[in-house]
Amino acid sequence: MSRNNYRLLAGLFFLCTLPDALALPDDWQQEMTILSDRAELDRKAGVVIYEGNVVLTQGTLRIESDRLLIIRSGDTLEKAIAEGHSDKPARYQQQINPGKPLTKAHGKRIDYFAQRREITLQGNAQLQQDGNQFSGERILYDMTKETVTASGSTHTSGQTNGDSEKQRIKVVIQPQTSPAAAENSPATQEQP
Repeated sequence: MSRNNYRLLAGLFFLCTLPDALALPDDWQQEMTILSDRAELDRKAGVVIYEGNVVLTQGTLRIESDRLLIIRSGDTLEKAIAEGHSDKPARYQQQINPGKPLTKAHGKRIDYFAQRREITLQGNAQLQQDGNQFSGERILYDMTKETVTASGSTHTSGQTNGDSEKQRIKVVIQPQTSPAAAENSPATQEQP
């Protein structure tokens, strides 16, 4: 077995034995699988780096990236950093609440804070949840409080007078339907 294969297997074993893995209530009890082209483990520092077509799955959790850095403190996962690039952003999806659709997100960088149950998306970031969509340069999603904070960025227009242009955020919220409205909608009325 080559040295790189040994490192990959050791890293996978190391991560699969974590009690607080990258997920929420039922997901953290599931087996974690990480596929990549390369892996490097620094056991003393508590860091594992995966590179090349990285795919992490655990229960409903799925993270896809070019590079994934896992940081641990003792037996506890502190942070996971998924990095992509502008042509192929890092991607995240997970079912946050039972019976609800998957929450999906992407950005140039995704920081997943396991203990705080937060995700920070940076670089052309986008978050989709229950048909609603948030986009901006930076998005913070707190899964416990169920809050989303989005911000734009300031870009210099390239002119010599130093003018800068602010990138705005965009939020698309789907309308809520009341039970009475749903019963009276054309889609639910019987056709003669």
